[in-house]
Amino acid sequence: MSIYSRYGVKRVVNAAFHLTRLGGSTLTPKVREAMDEANKSYVYMWDLIKNGGEHIAKEINAPAAWITSGAFNALVLAAAACMVGDDPEAMRKLPHTEGMKNEIIIQRSARLLVYDRSMEVAGGKFVFVGDENWGCSPEQMERAITDKTAAIHYAYPAMRRSTVCPLEKVLEIGKKYGVPVIVDAAGMTYPKDVQAKFMEMGCDLVAVGGKYVGGPNSTGYIYGRKELIEAISLHSFIGAEAGPKEQSGFYRSLGRGYKLDRQEVIGLLVAFDEWMEMDHHKERFQPAWVKTRKIEKGIKDLPGLKDARIQYYPKSGEGTGYHTIGLQVSLDLSVDETNKVIRSLREGDPEVWVRNWGQSSDFIINAINLQSGDEDIIVHRFKEVFG
Repeated sequence: MSIYSRYGVKRVVNAAFHLTRLGGSTLTPKVREAMDEANKSYVYMWDLIKNGGEHIAKEINAPAAWITSGAFNALVLAAAACMVGDDPEAMRKLPHTEGMKNEIIIQRSARLLVYDRSMEVAGGKFVFVGDENWGCSPEQMERAITDKTAAIHYAYPAMRRSTVCPLEKVLEIGKKYGVPVIVDAAGMTYPKDVQAKFMEMGCDLVAVGGKYVGGPNSTGYIYGRKELIEAISLHSFIGAEAGPKEQSGFYRSLGRGYKLDRQEVIGLLVAFDEWMEMDHHKERFQPAWVKTRKIEKGIKDLPGLKDARIQYYPKSGEGTGYHTIGLQVSLDLSVDETNKVIRSLREGDPEVWVRNWGQSSDFIINAINLQSGDEDIIVHRFKEVFG
C-alpha cells in the first residue's frame, strides 16, 4: 500500500516528465540521505543559501548565483532586482511601481503565460512587441525601449521558432541600450555545459528549476551578473530578515513568502553536484531506453495504435529543456477521442499519466521518471484501455 493511499490519493505512474502537477523529479538515495542529515541540525539560512549559490556559480562559470524557491520565484526576484536594484525605499514599495522604471519587454509570439506572470507579481508592466503569428524583428524590439524599460524577458523554450527574435540578437540589443536580459531557461540543464554557454553568450540573469537537476520540486536557482544577484539576495525570503546587516525586516522584501527549508537547499545542492558529475547516458538514458523498448513491444500491436516509435530528445548540442527518452504514440483517432483515451489511462490505480498537449492524436510515454515495474503497469493499462 502506498503512503498516498492512507490519505485517499492514488499513486501516479509518471510517464509525463518532471511536471510540477505530479511533484517534480525523483530524488536519488544520496539526495534523500543528505536532506535527512540536514534535518538533524540547524544552520544560518543566509550563509547556506549564499555559499550554496557561490558553489553553483563556480561550477557553471557564472559570476554569481542565488538559490530560490523554484524558477517562478527566481523570475519574481529577477524582475524586482532589475526594476529597483537594492534601493531600500523602492524595495519597500513593491509591487507598486508607479513612477519607477518598470517596463519589461516581451515577445508576443513566444510567451510562457503561466511563468511570465512572475514578473507582473513583482510589479513589472509588460510591453508586448511583434505579432503572435509572425514573430518579432530586432527593429520592433529596439523601438519598444524607453527610459522606463527595466528588462527584456526571453523565454528560452518558446524561442526556438524561426519567427522570433533570437537570443543572440536580443542580447546585442540589451547591451546596446544598457537593458538587462532575463532568460527563463527553467529546464535548460542538459547537456551539462549549456548553463556555462548562457554566460558565455552574455546573458544577464538565467532562471532554472531545481527539479531539472534532480532536486526538490520546490527549489530553483538564478545565476548571472554579480550586482543583480546581490540585489536578488536582498529581495529574497531570507534577505527580508537576515544577511550581512541582520536586516530584520528593513527591506520588507517582496520575496519573503517564497520560503525554503534547509533540507530543500541541501537537497538541491547535492542533486546539482550529482547532475554535474554523472554519466547521463549510463545512469539516466540507458535505463529509460530499456523501459521504453519494453513498452514499445508490449503495446505496438494494440488495435487503434497507428504508430509507436522511440524518440530520443537530447539531440541538440545547444541544450534542450526536454532531456528524456520516450515513446511517441500516434492513434488512429480524432483529437477528442485521443484526449478521452488519455483520461482513461488515469482512471486506474495507479493512475498512468502520459505527456500530451491536447491538440493532436499523438502523445508521449516518457520513461525518464519511471520506477522499476512501472513499464509493466503501463503495458497492462494500455491493454485494458484498448481492449
